[in-house]
Amino acid sequence: MKFNIIYETILNSVSETVYVVDREMRIQYVNRAAGKLTGYSPDESVGKFCHDIFCEESYRCKDLCPPKQAMEKMSSILHREAETKTKNGDVRQTQISISPLCDEDVCTGAVIVVQDITELKKADERIRRQNTFLTAVIDALPHPFLVIDADTHSLKLANVAAYHGKLPEQMTCHELSHKTSVPCSSIDHPCPLEKVKSTGQPVMLEHKHYDANGILRDVEVHGFPIFDDEGKVVKMIEYSIDISDRNRIARERETLIVDLQSALHKVKTLSGLLPICSSCKKIRDDTGYWNILEQYISEHSDAEFTHGLCPECVRRLYPNLNLNESR
Repeated sequence: MKFNIIYETILNSVSETVYVVDREMRIQYVNRAAGKLTGYSPDESVGKFCHDIFCEESYRCKDLCPPKQAMEKMSSILHREAETKTKNGDVRQTQISISPLCDEDVCTGAVIVVQDITELKKADERIRRQNTFLTAVIDALPHPFLVIDADTHSLKLANVAAYHGKLPEQMTCHELSHKTSVPCSSIDHPCPLEKVKSTGQPVMLEHKHYDANGILRDVEVHGFPIFDDEGKVVKMIEYSIDISDRNRIARERETLIVDLQSALHKVKTLSGLLPICSSCKKIRDDTGYWNILEQYISEHSDAEFTHGLCPECVRRLYPNLNLNESR
């Protein structure tokens, strides 16, 4: 099969491997790129069956032969992935496109274009493994971790700490965290995403979020912007730290401080010099009023009084009473 010099120059300039076969699957033409893929030069390839040179099988594929199918259907077969063997026994991952060569109602052969996608497949596999690894890392985080679309508030990613099971399509961050159909907008709950979009900077806010079990918790929300090539915020990374226990301890500490300050105030009211009458034992308060000793102490402390007589007063008031007999 002869080619015009212009056509041959064009075919030799492309990076993809090009074979032309007849109806018996014998190779009639090979461009220069074929040698780089299979290791067989054009002179070694022409005249041989295509499956002897680059097919993953060492024999004709019979009914499954793609060039045969293209010629029988008189239509192109595009983007079929296959393994292509090389001269030294290696196997390359390839993508094959086949177009029949037809003269009116009869197909005399086919053009086979083979593209080496081995490195692309390896790159895809590396990306798949990296995605699997990153997913495992994110799911291992104890805190809820989200990726949120900046325009729609919809969730693009959520770890298991944020949502159990498959994430519903178009679920928004406010639906997940606040059980509401509209984004946060109150003073107590400003929207982290809107702040990130307006400032282009990370933010940290305190919110109340429902956790994965539907329990309302105090959380510390951290938002980090993701930019496109033009510097626009297109997504936001959000993770939340549960601070419910921290806030509870802080409230208990504040209550304790108030109680201690109140107790200290009461103690201080009875400290220092108390003006007391040396005769009747009344105490003068800040207004100048003289209070009975028991009344003053009761009003300025938690002390309470019960009354009785000491032995000296009993003898003075009741001289005829025998104290030994009264015991």
